Amino acid sequence: MMLSRLYVCAFRKAGAATGWRQKGFTLIELLVVIAIIGVLVGLLLPAVQQAREAARRSSCTSQVKQLALACHTYADAQQAFPAGQGGTYTKWVGPGISQGGRLSWIASVMPFMEQQMIADTIASFPDKPVWHGGLRYGRPGIGDPAFLRCPSDSQPTVSAGQYAPTNYLGCYGDSTVNLRERYFPNSDAAGKLWKEKYRGMFGCASYPIKNTTTPADNATKRGIEFREVTDGLSNTALISEGCVGNGRTGISATTEDYRTAEAIGVAGVQNNPSACLAVRDGQKFAAGTQLHSIKGGNYADGYISRTGFNTVLPPNSPSCGVVQNPVNWNHGVMSASSYHPNGVVLAMADGGTRYVNDTIDTGDLTKKVGSAASIQSHYGVWGAMGSKAGGEAIRE
Repeated sequence: MMLSRLYVCAFRKAGAATGWRQKGFTLIELLVVIAIIGVLVGLLLPAVQQAREAARRSSCTSQVKQLALACHTYADAQQAFPAGQGGTYTKWVGPGISQGGRLSWIASVMPFMEQQMIADTIASFPDKPVWHGGLRYGRPGIGDPAFLRCPSDSQPTVSAGQYAPTNYLGCYGDSTVNLRERYFPNSDAAGKLWKEKYRGMFGCASYPIKNTTTPADNATKRGIEFREVTDGLSNTALISEGCVGNGRTGISATTEDYRTAEAIGVAGVQNNPSACLAVRDGQKFAAGTQLHSIKGGNYADGYISRTGFNTVLPPNSPSCGVVQNPVNWNHGVMSASSYHPNGVVLAMADGGTRYVNDTIDTGDLTKKVGSAASIQSHYGVWGAMGSKAGGEAIRE
């Protein structure tokens, strides 16, 4: 024991003589290491987040492309693209008679998305409206159509029994008027026929008789035919994105992201779309703005407020309607939107996809285009991409 103590004392004396001593990190050294690790994490996290967003955007682009290809397969079978609003129709006298002529283009292409079960379920309710319980999320034959959701949209999935949402919208062109009008070639309402064509790839189907009380399929004309797209399929927008709303109505302007809701009662916006820009205040809506949040809220509903957009205001702009009820919008602006950085995914009518930046040229937003097919768009490159027969030359 004494011998071991002598060795320790000798070791300590030797260490003292050579200047060596045992020690740990000082506080300063520890802080330096922590700072270096913090810098490395700060450099790494954005790269990881960008990689994850790139993967989500790639998945979203793939889903948009699949929907575009499904529209083409539909066109091969029906000699026309699906109508933005179609299905069975009768004059409105109450629910439980037909689909009201507003079954969405998404519902129409389900057989061509390898979703025959959903298609069969929809077909089993020809006498029910598009908000019928059998068509909702989680119901037998419907399930969870996750391929209709963009991975970058974190809006919670709805509960079973609610409407099934979608982030994918069909292009109604660059018009701000006549967004839910139908054409009845054999109508008994003389002088009241709507004869203007939709300027975009989607719109309402045509039906033989306006005031029929017998459910009729839209056999007269299902949608846009290839020959009508005189601007070229590769120059005409088909499908883009929209941030899904939470389904609430009459909500506060201070609690809703401007991309997920619709400002209602914005007078004159159909003649001067720039008026819609005034309802935005940063990431929210301006105080006092009346809102509904129903965008993308029901994949089966073909109204533009649910499954459509127009190429007027640039992507990730507000949406505005003239009337208080956006479900019945006939005039207004429904903007494309997404949670991808600085733009939206867009599928063209030829099935190709591209990414459209928020800064795309939108021309003169103080003018009204109307609904005549052959008028050139006032809304720059974005408007030209929306119109199928405007005769514009697109230069991005």
